[in-house]
Amino acid sequence: MKSQWLLLCLALSSTASTNADEAHGTEEDSPKHTEEENKEKTHDILEDKDVMVLHVNNFARALSENKYLLVEFYAPWCSHCRALEPEYSQAAGILKNETSEIRLAKVDATEEKELAAEFGVDSFPILKLFEDGKRENATDFTGKRNAKGIVQWLKRRAGPAATFLGTEQDAQELIDAHSVVVIGFFTHLSNDDVKVFYETAMEITDVTFGITTLPEVFKKYSVANTAVVLFKQFDEGRVEFEISKKLEKNELTTFIMNNSLELVIEFSEENADKIFGSKIHNHILLFMNSTEESHVQILNTFRGGALDFKGKILFVVIDVNAGFSHVLKYFGLTEDDAPTFRLINTDTLKKYALDGKGLTAEHLHAFFQGVLDGTVKPHMMSQEIPEDWDKNPVKVVVGKNFERVAFDETKNVFIEFYAPWCGHCKELEPIWQKLGEKYKDHESIIIAKMDSTANEVDSFDVSGFPTIKYFPAGSERKVCIMADKQSYKSFYYSSMTSSYL
Repeated sequence: MKSQWLLLCLALSSTASTNADEAHGTEEDSPKHTEEENKEKTHDILEDKDVMVLHVNNFARALSENKYLLVEFYAPWCSHCRALEPEYSQAAGILKNETSEIRLAKVDATEEKELAAEFGVDSFPILKLFEDGKRENATDFTGKRNAKGIVQWLKRRAGPAATFLGTEQDAQELIDAHSVVVIGFFTHLSNDDVKVFYETAMEITDVTFGITTLPEVFKKYSVANTAVVLFKQFDEGRVEFEISKKLEKNELTTFIMNNSLELVIEFSEENADKIFGSKIHNHILLFMNSTEESHVQILNTFRGGALDFKGKILFVVIDVNAGFSHVLKYFGLTEDDAPTFRLINTDTLKKYALDGKGLTAEHLHAFFQGVLDGTVKPHMMSQEIPEDWDKNPVKVVVGKNFERVAFDETKNVFIEFYAPWCGHCKELEPIWQKLGEKYKDHESIIIAKMDSTANEVDSFDVSGFPTIKYFPAGSERKVCIMADKQSYKSFYYSSMTSSYL
């Protein structure tokens, strides 16, 4: 459960790598490379949908002929590679049509084992940028894995990362052309602070950067000393980052990430990366129906509190009509629950709840401050307790009866924490049912299960499925975990030959 909120970002906007060791393909599945096949591979470079197809015989030529070459090392059986393929091809086509110095290529790492070993490829897909024909010190791709993100990242690498602003007009045109612009105001360009500024610009590819040393530009924008200023076409318009001592990349990055977002941001596929990439860990989510006038009034109240908590809480609006049912489900909500609030800390994944009906600005402020101060208790999801929860051999535990069942001092309690969609949980189900049958008449033993996608407990996190925890009888509230599937099977088989646990 702990990682699901963060994984929403990945599900919406990017393609993740998968470890080769964890993938279903093996070395035996991959085509073998014979010397004769190697001889058939010439130095010619073929293309597949604008992507150059490389192998051991033409790799050096591709490097020598292209100033910037992004190479994807992939495996044919890798699902993440297949998902990336159309985005990668689209990016390749965009750059090729622009007659850019940047080209895209791919290497089947299951066939080209020599190249894979040379560049340390141990997962798929791996993307590396080669510059100026050099095989050494290739740069790992760190951008978004969609066509737009790939093109943005590559263009920023090819430079310049920041546009030099030689006149007041240059500066104004740059500011007018983009919703967010970061401009570095420096007295000269040959110092460590400028280097840090360019390094930061290289990494934050979805924000436009400019740089100037002209006193006229300093004066036009009322900048007295060396500084970085973020200009934006929303909220307060501009925010200044003063450089009193040494410019630190982490501090500048945090400043830009926190201030380039609107004070109140709408959750969408386009904004997901910005939201999850924020350095602010507390996110307050307003679930509302944009067609309801009363909900819009609550949104206005919500906006009113955003400035007071800037930099501490990220304010996010989710329209329940916009198709984000997976987000609603994660928080145990339905469309009918709107308007309502959920605050989540993306570091601890603790959630806090506040009903939106009859809400005032004072209520909101007190709630936000209470979460920050630690005086508001986390909200735990729970289904209703089934009327027949204890009538079957395997008891049904939900959030609302967990404490009473798990920490009953007179009982030894075994609870399986499962997810309905989990294959291993389904595999374990008949074993768990047999255990329930075996111990259904033992007053001191309880075999139970809990759907962890719909119920939460405050005592611990469930980070994988299935998880089995043992709660021994007694007053010490002990919790013991049985860590793997083999443990479950060993527990089952040993218990079938014993009268008691």
